[in-house]
Amino acid sequence: MKIGVTTFGGDGGKSGISQYIIRVLHAFAGMSGGPHFEVMVYDDERSLFVPSSPNMQPLCFGGGLRRTLVNLAWHQTALPGWCRKRGFDVLFLPAGNRRLPLSVPCPTVGTVHDFSSIHVKEKYDPARMFYIKRVLPFLIRRLTMVLTVSESSKRDIVEFARVPEDQVMVTPNGVDMDIYFPRDQRDSLKEIGTKHRIRSPYVLYISRIEHPGKNHVRLIRAFSRLKSRTGVPHQLVLAGSDWSRAEDVHREADQSPYARDILFTGFASAEDLPLLYAGADLFVFPSLYEGFGMPVLEAMACRIPVACSNLSSMPEVAGDAALLFDPYGEEDMAWVMEKAITDAGLREALAEKGWKRAQGYTWETTARQTLQAIYRAADGGR
Repeated sequence: MKIGVTTFGGDGGKSGISQYIIRVLHAFAGMSGGPHFEVMVYDDERSLFVPSSPNMQPLCFGGGLRRTLVNLAWHQTALPGWCRKRGFDVLFLPAGNRRLPLSVPCPTVGTVHDFSSIHVKEKYDPARMFYIKRVLPFLIRRLTMVLTVSESSKRDIVEFARVPEDQVMVTPNGVDMDIYFPRDQRDSLKEIGTKHRIRSPYVLYISRIEHPGKNHVRLIRAFSRLKSRTGVPHQLVLAGSDWSRAEDVHREADQSPYARDILFTGFASAEDLPLLYAGADLFVFPSLYEGFGMPVLEAMACRIPVACSNLSSMPEVAGDAALLFDPYGEEDMAWVMEKAITDAGLREALAEKGWKRAQGYTWETTARQTLQAIYRAADGGR
């Protein structure tokens, strides 16, 4: 069997969707006796997305295809021809909530990670919102099989995109235990502290700096309440690239009476991420909506206590191994952070529970389930 894969829409390794594509393709490459994959990829992202393996062949494209409108048009006009020319038995689209074709001459499997824009007002500009609300649901319904990463996202796909429930399969994300594992906190701080001006102790949030969806502004206000009420010595470390309306987040931090204790690291490299987790006293994840929320699992795999939002998929992923809070309630967020920071026994219990929970999520399992869906699509969706 020959499977075509597109990597377009992955943000060059900086997004959760990118990490999903990378990890699933690497897991595919490690399968013996599996099908042959031809991966459509930008020239300069070949080494990022396409593992060196006999069953992985890159089909490289120039950077001119990166322009959004050009890329969207390519999926509708050129991609069907590529599928025909290469003789794909199935086309796999792992960034299905960003890039989908109307029609190709083979069965299709697409991963729709979330529909966050229908839950978070003003998340995107009007043009993108039109595409997501008016065009994307129709394209999703054209897929032979739809994959998604949580039961929460499946409900959105069934209800909003009107896809039959038996056409949607949940394949949860995984966590790479070779990268995210318990480390000594002091040693981690020695490595990461100097590089990013981080001092101990600190509360960590890893996410692109995006307003309002990632909810940094309320977190900053909750952190200020925490500092005012308790006088704890903690920094708030915000790791991630500036994104939509990042200036609103920076302005809120600058206006906080505890601005000196709020640190933006910028984009955190793959090498830095495990060390950032390992050095933290607490990982907090206040996002207003997530299709899955991989950082929750990554922190747990590093044996770091987690407090996260009680909305969308996050309670599903965290289970009883994290403290949950209302992400719209600054006081609730502040109280939960205080509870975790000031109770060493609670932190230890959360760290242990989280570490055990993370063991149940592997990329190998995700890849096997994905391949099952691909075979099912090749068999006409039966």
